[in-house]
Amino acid sequence: MELAAVDLPSLDVLRGRWAAVAAVTTALGFPDVARADGASSWHWDDGGGNRARMTVLDPARALLHGWDRAGRSALTRAADGEPGGELVADAPAWWLSPLRATTEQVSFVLGWDGAGWWRSAGVLPGGGLAGLPVDAEELYGVVDSYVEGVADDQGLGDWRTPWPSVAALGAAGPGMTVEQLADVLGPLRADLPAGVVAAGRFAA
Repeated sequence: MELAAVDLPSLDVLRGRWAAVAAVTTALGFPDVARADGASSWHWDDGGGNRARMTVLDPARALLHGWDRAGRSALTRAADGEPGGELVADAPAWWLSPLRATTEQVSFVLGWDGAGWWRSAGVLPGGGLAGLPVDAEELYGVVDSYVEGVADDQGLGDWRTPWPSVAALGAAGPGMTVEQLADVLGPLRADLPAGVVAAGRFAA
């Protein structure tokens, strides 16, 4: 059985969007939603049971894996702990190394080969990617949800994040400026320098 292609943006585009969310959520006081432990390890946790991790081995190899509550597949393990099951069927051997390092449940596994994303063709249809901002609309939705909640808490309920500013933040990614983050957060009380530092940790 061959691997199946997955329609997702490139690793660098995902890097930028993940970094944008990290900047916004860190600046607003939620640093554990999206963060990077250096350029090779990115983390996502929506606080509602969905989580993901990106392990970047090199520019042509990265593994995205995590748990989505709506997932219909699950990683299995042999008696010696070796990952197995339909999520890694026919996958390259290098996919297994990051999975050996996690003890958490896994419902999705996707590999980046420098040109595109792939999954095992035997994976059951359905499920998501833990709410990751993989496209421009999802990026805006995640950012706006945090901005709206904080705006209400700060008595600024009428503030809505401008779409072009969010798109620009995602495009800038780890190289964003304080000014670009300020354009997204507007009048909200936020730690803008901390947000820019959080984004910068995603830099390749």
